[in-house]
Amino acid sequence: MNAGGMPPAAVLAGGLGTRIRAVAGDRPKVLLPVEGRPFLAHVLDYLAGEGVKRVVLCLGHQADRVARAAQESAPRSLELVESREEKPLGTGGALRNALPLLGDEFFVVNGDTYLDTPLADLLAFHREREARLTLSLVRWDRAAEKGTVRTNREGFVTAFEEKTKQGSGLINAGVYVGSPAVVTLCPPGEACSLERDAIPRALELGMRIAARVTDASFVDIGLPEDYERIRDRLPRSGGKQ
Repeated sequence: MNAGGMPPAAVLAGGLGTRIRAVAGDRPKVLLPVEGRPFLAHVLDYLAGEGVKRVVLCLGHQADRVARAAQESAPRSLELVESREEKPLGTGGALRNALPLLGDEFFVVNGDTYLDTPLADLLAFHREREARLTLSLVRWDRAAEKGTVRTNREGFVTAFEEKTKQGSGLINAGVYVGSPAVVTLCPPGEACSLERDAIPRALELGMRIAARVTDASFVDIGLPEDYERIRDRLPRSGGKQ
């Protein structure tokens, strides 16, 4: 842990945002305005409010533009550092690239989703189960659009199914805490998905992957209709689980 008492957080902010290009145009998805501010600004506010002091921005597409917006909008309590990819590396590859800046325990947050779950509770859950990686899960009515997750009674993941389940189900909400063990299953410098490659491989190897279910408000701006629904007001649950 760092001197501030909480592990650092990696923010995945390098994606192309192809599904929302009709709305975003050439603007990076994480910079789409919500309540008059870049979406990424709300993610950084959340991390600062949860006690995180150091944030590693995992940058790719339009890295300079995203980094500048982050610096302009981040709370003063946050130290921002950058990890840039020279080619698209995917979620796992971006984290693999950033590992030298993260240490032996860290949070991971998607730059295009928002889940105001208490990070201290997630961290305690993770440590109690001695997991290598712990996911945050929410119940989602349109589970076919997301990766669904199966767990056992002890809170450990038994299967990670990317965009297969129909109807409602528990989905990965894009807020994690973990160690390098799962991330290093991605080859350095190569494209790798945390969800489709690294986590399934970790399960095959018998690694402890835990999952904590929360009913906190969840927002994903990956689709135009979802973004339009929250652009004027970001749903918040006040940190409730």
